[in-house]
Amino acid sequence: MQTTQQAHAKTLSPADSTVQGIIQEVFGPDAPAAMRVAWCESTNNPNAVNSIAIGNSYAEGLFQILYPSTWYTTSQAGNSPFNARANAIAAHEIFIRDGHSWREWACQP
Repeated sequence: MQTTQQAHAKTLSPADSTVQGIIQEVFGPDAPAAMRVAWCESTNNPNAVNSIAIGNSYAEGLFQILYPSTWYTTSQAGNSPFNARANAIAAHEIFIRDGHSWREWACQP
């Protein structure tokens, strides 16, 4: 999906490694696939926004979760989708809810 940020260099910045640490912590053994999805969806940018609406929602944050529609179906509804940890937790919930599937994401591992 398109994001509002510039493309990142392939080397890891401190912020990027923090995002990867969050993903590893939240996804555990599924972290390698989750890291590929997050990189493809937002280039690990927790502030990414897709400017193309789907219904009345926009894909936002690290895992580009539709806000407000899908976001409000997660335990993180009270948090910002731009909070990297909240976005990863919501993505993990969606991943688990969908039977360990990435079907709701444009990017696949």
